[in-house]
Amino acid sequence: MDVRKFLSSNKKRTGLLLSAIVIVTGLIPLIIFNFCPDPTHSYTITPVILLTEDDVPIMTYVYNPLTATGNRPGVVIGHGFTENAHHMQLIAIELVKRGFVVVNIEFRGHGSSGGFLPSFMDPNMVQTIENDIMAAVQYLQSLGNIDKIGLLGHSMGAMTVLTTADDYTNLINATVVLGMSRDFSSGIRGALAGAETAEVNLSRVSNLLIANGLFEQMFSVDISLNFLRQYTNLTQVSLWQQYGSFAAGNACKAIAGGTEHLFEPLDLLIIHETVIWFELAFNGTISSPIILTSTLNILSFAITLMGVIAFCFVLILYLRDQIWKNQDWNDQKNLVQDASALKMVVYYILGTTIGFAGLFLPLSILLSTVLTISMGQFLYAQLIAVALGGILGYYLVNRKNESLGFSEIPTKMKELCTENYGRAMLFGVGAALIFTFSITAITTWSTITTVPTTREIGTIFGLVIMMFPWLFIKEFCLRSIQGQLKYKNRFKEYFSMVGIGILVDNALIIPLTILTWAKGPLIGFLALTLTVVMIFSIIQQILVTWIYMYSGRNILGSTMFLSIFYAWMMINFFPFGLPMIS
Repeated sequence: MDVRKFLSSNKKRTGLLLSAIVIVTGLIPLIIFNFCPDPTHSYTITPVILLTEDDVPIMTYVYNPLTATGNRPGVVIGHGFTENAHHMQLIAIELVKRGFVVVNIEFRGHGSSGGFLPSFMDPNMVQTIENDIMAAVQYLQSLGNIDKIGLLGHSMGAMTVLTTADDYTNLINATVVLGMSRDFSSGIRGALAGAETAEVNLSRVSNLLIANGLFEQMFSVDISLNFLRQYTNLTQVSLWQQYGSFAAGNACKAIAGGTEHLFEPLDLLIIHETVIWFELAFNGTISSPIILTSTLNILSFAITLMGVIAFCFVLILYLRDQIWKNQDWNDQKNLVQDASALKMVVYYILGTTIGFAGLFLPLSILLSTVLTISMGQFLYAQLIAVALGGILGYYLVNRKNESLGFSEIPTKMKELCTENYGRAMLFGVGAALIFTFSITAITTWSTITTVPTTREIGTIFGLVIMMFPWLFIKEFCLRSIQGQLKYKNRFKEYFSMVGIGILVDNALIIPLTILTWAKGPLIGFLALTLTVVMIFSIIQQILVTWIYMYSGRNILGSTMFLSIFYAWMMINFFPFGLPMIS
């Protein structure tokens, strides 16, 4: 058989075949490096639901070494805000390979755990979620063969384990904090709530490792060093230098990985130093050479994810063929008279800047009293502000060219909705299900829990209804810009519009992020939030532009896709929380 002729005879079939090969190439080693990276130190991963002292069900994953015998150390891991247990899986795997029992928790409101995360304005917020950590500590104690216990946390989890190590100094032998400094709680909660927060007595915290990224949004190297000074009571300290001793329980060290806040749990240098720290704290020595498999795990996941996304892109073409069949659609070109794409981009950015500046803060305050998605009011307020600002920019472009009034804008919107409304909406739903199911299948056991719980499914339906009108307006503005592009080649049009979409989405976010980066806990938290929004906007534009171009160029289809995908992503990252103002 002529392979070249076979591959060129059907491009969609070839795309499916090649993407399937990429998926298998990454998936096989990904499974190995998650469940059996070191045959000489095998382990099991078991989901266990724990009940806290205040009766909140907490989902945990217990990593149990099969080769270790007798008494052994245990480590409790707590993830950061908007994360879940699988964000910390690389560290958990490296620790269980050393013979430690690892209990990797999902804080209340996050992942598959029940309950609601307290508001950051609640002065008792840390003390409340400390119950989640203690449920895991008590689980380790119940095993009967755990002789030493360590705590590890990232960001919000780091803030919590540090407080726990202070409150239960007789139980905790070592603590590792990632992406945190001592003044995190007072910087965030104190500034928001105007309340005094209890100070952690660092002298009671045993064997503390401080690990922040070199490019941290919130905690600069100077802040890390100040944290180290507070622990050691020394005026001259430096990174990578150990102070105190493990035997005395006052060992302390500050390190800086080569990343920013979000990716600290994946930083290979931080993972390596964490393994060493617990080995020395528990055993007094490094029992055997440390061989990390995290690099291969990350690489395998990246390859698999690229294959899955490529597979989905091709499936969208098959879905288009099934739903649209031989139906023709309008290419939706030149919908705005005498206006270039560049001019529309400028006015869109101007309008969204005005909308954000005038509406974001009041909308955030208004929504903070009703939404039970922690910090979700900011994302939803930003969406409304940008949508209204975008339509203002569209009006400013067209009011002279076409003597356009606001009352005529709905007619313009209808031009971007073909008559095949049902087909477009069905295509959008189908495309959203393809992407969400495919990404869930590959990520939920390896990188991030993305399978929605029952209450999350109900919330997704509600969010889709809430977001649809605002995303419809945003899609109208962006696709009006796309209609002014003069490319006949679909791929040139696609990549150009993805670039334009990313540019207009982040025109205000990028300078704000730069201005707030590494400016301390409170302002840096804004930089961190903006970083997340920026990453999400890039993913969003890559996907939704493709969907629009193959949905009959009907914004009903792309809006439906975006509403479902937006709600799904929001539920995956933003935990269930109590209203910010109660």
